[in-house]
This record gives sequence, structure tokens and C-alpha cells, in this order.
Amino acid sequence: MCPRSALDAKTRREKLCGTDATSDATAGLFHADPAKALVMTYVRRLVVDGYAEWDMLENRDIQLSFQTGEIFLLARTMIIRIA
Repeated sequence: MCPRSALDAKTRREKLCGTDATSDATAGLFHADPAKALVMTYVRRLVVDGYAEWDMLENRDIQLSFQTGEIFLLARTMIIRIA
């Protein structure tokens, strides 16, 4: 479902999906805020279970895309629904 490479050459962003999402790529972003860490634990579970994929953008925000078509931007201080 996801490319094997760590970078998506077309958009120059890190791809995190499937079992790759269990890496600590996002852990450092939320360690200071226990509430964010808890939310990201649940989001990571959705990715690992195959319900969604996420991409880390160059600015370190995360784009979360669900298999049903919804897309969210997980920014530093807010979550924005894109589609």
C-alpha cells in the first residue's frame, strides 16, 4: 500500500504507513504534552490497523488520510479537516 522508500520523491515528505507508523517518528513531537501523546497513540493505531495512512510534511505537520476519503491536517495546535 505504501512505497518502500522513506521519502516520497514527488512531494518530498516522509511516508508513515502500515507497520512503519509504529516507529518513533512522531513520538518526539508530542512527548511534552500527555494529551497529544494519547491522541497520537490512537491515531497511530488507526494507521497500523489499516484504516488510515499518514504523511509527515516538511513543516513537521501530519496529514492523516482515512481509507473512506476524509483527510485531516494534524498541526501543532489544531486539527483541520481538509476533505
